[in-house]
Amino acid sequence: MSGSKIGIIWCPAQHDKFVVWGGQDLSLYEIANIRDIEKKTSFTQLSSTRGAYVVASLSASGVRCVDVSAISEQPDPLLALGHVNGRVSLTSLKQAYDPLGLAGREFVARYARPCNSLAWNHQESNLLVAAMDKHRADNCIMLWDVQASSTVDYDGDSSSPASGWPEAGRALCEAGGAGEAAHCVAWCTFAPRTVLAGLNHKHIKIFDLREAGSKASGSATTRHCQGVCAERGGWQLASRGDSAVCVWDARALASPLLTLPQPRPPREIHWCPTRRNLLVCLQRDSSSLRLYDIQQANDFKSQQSFDSATSVSALEESECGGGARGRSVVERELSPAACALLAVACHPAHRARLLALTATGGMVEVTVSERVTVSVGAGGALAWAGGGALRALAPAALADLADLAALVRRRADNHYGLKADLWQNAEVAEDETLSGLWHFLALSKSLVEDGCVRNSPCPHPGVRTALRAPSETGGSGGAAGGYRSEAVPTLLPDMPSRKIIIYRSAERARALALCGWGWGWENAGAGVERAEAEGTPCRAAALAAFHLRPRAALDVLARARDARVRLAALALLPAAAPGAAPDDRLWREALAAAASALPDPYLRAMLHFLAASHHHPLDFSLVLKETEMRLEDRVAFACIYLSDSKLHEYVGSTCEQLVAAGELGGMLLTGVTREGLRLLQRWLERTGDVQSAALLAARCCPPDLLRDPLVQDWLDRCVTHHSTKYHYFHWLDCKDTTLA
Repeated sequence: MSGSKIGIIWCPAQHDKFVVWGGQDLSLYEIANIRDIEKKTSFTQLSSTRGAYVVASLSASGVRCVDVSAISEQPDPLLALGHVNGRVSLTSLKQAYDPLGLAGREFVARYARPCNSLAWNHQESNLLVAAMDKHRADNCIMLWDVQASSTVDYDGDSSSPASGWPEAGRALCEAGGAGEAAHCVAWCTFAPRTVLAGLNHKHIKIFDLREAGSKASGSATTRHCQGVCAERGGWQLASRGDSAVCVWDARALASPLLTLPQPRPPREIHWCPTRRNLLVCLQRDSSSLRLYDIQQANDFKSQQSFDSATSVSALEESECGGGARGRSVVERELSPAACALLAVACHPAHRARLLALTATGGMVEVTVSERVTVSVGAGGALAWAGGGALRALAPAALADLADLAALVRRRADNHYGLKADLWQNAEVAEDETLSGLWHFLALSKSLVEDGCVRNSPCPHPGVRTALRAPSETGGSGGAAGGYRSEAVPTLLPDMPSRKIIIYRSAERARALALCGWGWGWENAGAGVERAEAEGTPCRAAALAAFHLRPRAALDVLARARDARVRLAALALLPAAAPGAAPDDRLWREALAAAASALPDPYLRAMLHFLAASHHHPLDFSLVLKETEMRLEDRVAFACIYLSDSKLHEYVGSTCEQLVAAGELGGMLLTGVTREGLRLLQRWLERTGDVQSAALLAARCCPPDLLRDPLVQDWLDRCVTHHSTKYHYFHWLDCKDTTLA
């Protein structure tokens, strides 16, 4: 088939059928769901659910062109076949009932020469136009009414070749002029009985066949005229040549609107009949289709007119005789198959659905996805165009969606970030992690102001800052953070025979305060009661156990409402009841086995801790690996039970992980420092919440960090409902007049 003209045509009146022709065969296919096709019937798979099978076939020897009629009265597709001798015949492949008696009719030009192209009119379905090769005494464009009641001969002398053809149908109209050759023809829809034709390989012309005579109503000289097509319902035309595709306006054919260069010679071009301004181009020996979405396709009245969307540069190019006269194009490439494509057809009714014929004889069906442009209104409404319609979504419909824009607006309405006390902003943040950060910043600020955290380089320090000595020298024998902690052997109050090592230092005390913990049971007891009152008995029990009060932990679990939690208290009995402990090794193994089966991370961590506290050397790594516990609890635990070097290593590695992941809770370790700004930036990239990033920076950054490019970018990008950008800079001006 590769050496002959090949085509694939959808039937305009029967949307589930198409015709494939080329070489010596012409076949009619029908599309159906694969599950509905009979098992013994061979079919070609078009997609995962659809296939096409042959309904009828016919020998196409001597056929140069084919088109399918849009006559709806015909039960089966009616085909027009153009032959090498100029004869045009009508046939129905299935040879079924023919109510109009059209199958078998023939139409012949006055002089025999090849028929190059045929086109049925889809509005007046009885009209058929043909493009003929040249003859010095005859026109090249013929129009027939296939439903005319008579087939009289042409009048002429005996020398006329038509006198020997008794059934030669008289042409309704002729055009093109004697001695001209028409190699392609297509119907235009902007006016009745108007055709577009490519002539003599150097012209494209528009003929109004309602008028007598052969004079063209529009003409352009171009070498890109080997194939033509007209957009359905519009004024745009397209033509192809050896190296480019041109887009024209039928009202101004002096120059093309667009010239689209092609790397390979175009084989076919089609305007999509169901999507406006979409041009499909198939190149020779190509496995892909080029799709051109023509933009700014307004209806202009002259070459100099343009719409409001036309750029100044485009207008200047138009006035200079070049450019696209305000048009632009979005080009896409679609590869429906891995091998070369021979033909393509656009479905006449289904939106942007294409059918392609491959070089291997297969077929593939594909639907072109539509580019959708969304517009957001000032009140939060959405509007977009798609599927040939304009759709809108009111703000009320977005009320139940987690939409960041709506959240930002609600926060701004509640003066989020501008509250007098930092902790008050947590109440309107509508995010648990973000609320926790505001509470931490309020805590760190109060600890600095009260003198609990001294010598801090920033007003909102983190644990990593608190664990560093002011000089950061860490001299000979010093710890990694520049300080040395005191190792204190401590007895378990409920088990006096057991000792455990805890570490104390001023730096660790500051870090524990930032985590909301304190030294001794007198400080921890209130935290245990608060955790139990909040409905987290597992956390309350773990805090009691971490403060060496297994008996208090047992009491908390025994009061829990959940029976499974109360059952977990049995594991604490040997540690909470003096003299009841069994063999240490067996008990530790039992705790390790039970911990992995528990659903709550605090229960698992508590059992790991109790098992480790009865083992030497002490190893609390399993406790710290319970990452589902709150970060402040894990860090505080490390500040009590890890040596200086291990604590420094744990805090450093955890901080790096949280900064890299953009986890907002990592601000507990970084504080409001440059490292904290990097964490906020990573969090912003993940969430898009520039409002919170800008407010946190504006409220908490010292003057040197306010000049950081990241902070400046956040402030510049943050625009909220109540002009909060003005409030930010007004607050900054009051804080540091040099930032005005």
